[in-house]
Amino acid sequence: MHTANFTLKFEYKGQPHILEVRTSELPFKTVYKVDIAEQEVTFEPDEEGYVRAVSSKPLHDSPKQVDVNLLHKVAELIISHVNK
Repeated sequence: MHTANFTLKFEYKGQPHILEVRTSELPFKTVYKVDIAEQEVTFEPDEEGYVRAVSSKPLHDSPKQVDVNLLHKVAELIISHVNK
């Protein structure tokens, strides 16, 4: 299944967010790359049909803290978009 890149537009904690989601087809799965707090976060499918956030660098070492609940929100929106 090929999924095109898409944009997520939503409000979180009273702030508007517009995030570009870049899809990448790997041999056995599709992953979704999103820049959050100046860091690329990859969302990959898990065994239960949801997506989990994976970062190439530890999120706690980032100069800008990444809100874990924001990651959950983005994951929910990715699943919602893909399952349309």
